[in-house]
Amino acid sequence: MKWRLLIILLITSCLGFSRAEASQTQLTVFAASSLNQTFTDLGKKFELTHQDVKVQFSFASSSTLAAQIKAGAPADVFASASEEDMSKVSTEVPESTLLVANRIVLGVLPSSRISINKLTDLNKPGVKWVQCAHSAPCGIATDRALSTFGKVKSRPVSFEANASSVAAKLLSGEVDAAFIYHTDFVAHDREIYEVRFRDTASTQTRYAIGVVAQSKNRDSARAFVKFVLSPKGMVVLSRAGFSKITP
Repeated sequence: MKWRLLIILLITSCLGFSRAEASQTQLTVFAASSLNQTFTDLGKKFELTHQDVKVQFSFASSSTLAAQIKAGAPADVFASASEEDMSKVSTEVPESTLLVANRIVLGVLPSSRISINKLTDLNKPGVKWVQCAHSAPCGIATDRALSTFGKVKSRPVSFEANASSVAAKLLSGEVDAAFIYHTDFVAHDREIYEVRFRDTASTQTRYAIGVVAQSKNRDSARAFVKFVLSPKGMVVLSRAGFSKITP
C-alpha cells in the first residue's frame, strides 16, 4: 500500500509540474552571439519576476538571425549587434531601440610563440590570426578598423561565422591572435590580453533591440525588452564590458 501511495504521489507531482510548464509563455529571443553570456543571465533574472514566462534564446550572427526573421522564423524579440542588420528587418521589427555599444580589439594569448604587443606585430612571419566573416557585424567593424589603421598587411588564416567562434578559436590556442569584441576580453581577461586601436570610433558597433511584429507573445516580449533596457539590465551589460551609447 505504501508503494502504491508513493507512486500516486509521484505521478500527481509530475502532472502538476507538466501543467505548470505547459501554462508558461515560451518567449523566443533571437540575439547576437556576442550577447550570449549577458542575455542568458538577463533571461534568468527576468524569469524570477515573470514566473509565467520561459525565455528561450537563439544565438548566432546578427546577419544570420536577420535573414531567418525575414524568412518568417518564429521569434518574439530580436537583439542585433548592428543597426544595419536591424534595418534589414524594419518591416518585421518596425520599432527598435539602441541598446549598447561594443568595440573590436585584438585579443592575444600570453602563451603565443611570437611576441604580439602592437597591431603591426601581426605582420611578423608565422603569426596566425583570425577575424569574423565580412558579413557579420564583428567582421564589418574589424574591416573598418583595419582599413582606417592601414598598417596590417598580413591576412587572417580564416574568417569565422560569428564573434563566439573567433573567441573560441583564440582560447583553444589554434591561433596566436584574433580580432574579438572587448566584451570577449572582459569575459576571459585571465586567459588573454587585448591590444586596442587608437581610433576607437572606427572599431565600434552599436546594438539594437526590438519586438518582432508577428510575435504571439507581444506583452511578454515588450516586458523583456523593457527589462533589458532598465537600469538593472544596463548594469549587467556594463559589467560585461558593453558601453552606453553616446550621441
